Amino acid sequence: MARFNKKRIGPTLTLTCAAAVLPLLTEADEPKIDGRMLGATEAIMNYCAKVDPTAGDRYRQQIKLMVQGTSDAALAKVRDSEEYKQGHDSIEDMLSKTDEHHAKQTCSESASPTK
Repeated sequence: MARFNKKRIGPTLTLTCAAAVLPLLTEADEPKIDGRMLGATEAIMNYCAKVDPTAGDRYRQQIKLMVQGTSDAALAKVRDSEEYKQGHDSIEDMLSKTDEHHAKQTCSESASPTK
């Protein structure tokens, strides 16, 4: 065991490291999801899945990646929030007024794999 000033530093070092890491572990909860952003994104992805059904799986995959690491309970709570509903409804309203040709073009571009 290493010594410093004739004292063992192993146990002290171990306790110091544990004290430094412990707060990081307790704060390493789930990622914070912005309800308004999630609502808007899901509205777009759901709309595009209707406009371009062949790309539906890619849209669902993009949503899964966005919420990766978040528990089902936390997602349910976000989706039930007023922010989520506002984000979802505002985008849904806007998309309902979109020209179908432009919607298909925009959705097909958004489903393309990123380079």
